[in-house]
Amino acid sequence: MNYRDEFEKILKTTKVNRMISQEEFNNRIQPMMQFIQRNVPAQLYKFRECTENNIGAFDKDEIWLSKASRFNDLYDSLLFFDKPSILSQAQQIFSTENLSTIFQNMKQSQLMLSRFDFDNPDMQTAISNGLSTLDEQTFYRMVQQPVPNLDKFLGTYFESLKNNIRNQTKIACLSENIKSPLMWAHYANNHKGFAIAYDFRGNNISQCANCMNRSCSNIKLATIYPIIYSDNRFDATQYGKWYVEQYMKHCLGINIDAIYEDELIYTKAALYKSNDWKYEDEWRILCSTPNIQIEQQDCYPINKKPVAIYFGSQISDVHKKILMHLADEKGILKYQMFVEDYNGKYELNYISV
Repeated sequence: MNYRDEFEKILKTTKVNRMISQEEFNNRIQPMMQFIQRNVPAQLYKFRECTENNIGAFDKDEIWLSKASRFNDLYDSLLFFDKPSILSQAQQIFSTENLSTIFQNMKQSQLMLSRFDFDNPDMQTAISNGLSTLDEQTFYRMVQQPVPNLDKFLGTYFESLKNNIRNQTKIACLSENIKSPLMWAHYANNHKGFAIAYDFRGNNISQCANCMNRSCSNIKLATIYPIIYSDNRFDATQYGKWYVEQYMKHCLGINIDAIYEDELIYTKAALYKSNDWKYEDEWRILCSTPNIQIEQQDCYPINKKPVAIYFGSQISDVHKKILMHLADEKGILKYQMFVEDYNGKYELNYISV
């Protein structure tokens, strides 16, 4: 089993939400964070084209994060919902047989409803008059009223949720493989660009990690994770079923401040990619900020000083000269990529310059 498979097991069992204490949050999240720090490579690489923006970002020690909807993978951060399964469960819950049992339980125990706040006028009237006045057929009609609209509701809601995740989550993609010809071809303008190396050991993601001002409105809350490669998208069907339950309660006028057990669902959705992308050996920085103006932007940077720069085997002399000068100012290592004539493997190599 490779470390990405191990990470998937830990990720699946890690569940946190805003209702737990800070101490409990730390206890639950700690195994995942410790695993990441044990396995994060000494260097991760950001492949870049030689554009004015990319060279400027290198000069300023910036790593730019972007929303998933701007990426070249249409499935990036895309949740999977088993819609037929969700509808089937809802129809089963609100079948005549189950409703009869629910109704009888309600008649037997009014205490069961004491924790609910009803704002539906019909239901409120029924409660105020006493459950003894609520007949079974009236109860059926009240409960089953929203059921026929579930299919349409699910389609609208899931489309909205999908777009929210792909537009809100801010991501920077890095690779652990500097020798990959495909990475240089796809993300560094056919070997005419450059790659920047970073060291994320010690969980030092950005300058915010070392800043004591935790109340700063511009703080960047960044974490790095390995990508999980799979033939299947992240399955959020259980979340879909939970949400349908909340929708049904709302239709009945039952107001409950319910919190889903796992609020890492957005993070988990962003960490699954198809096996078709396995060659990228990707790690991701996921970031958020309490500054709403920044968070609503398509892209924004975090600051992180690189440890080395690698020049593509086909980089122009002009771009190499500019980047060499910037690298010397930073005092970082410089390497030149090249095709090794007498190596039988399909991989690039590099030398110090």
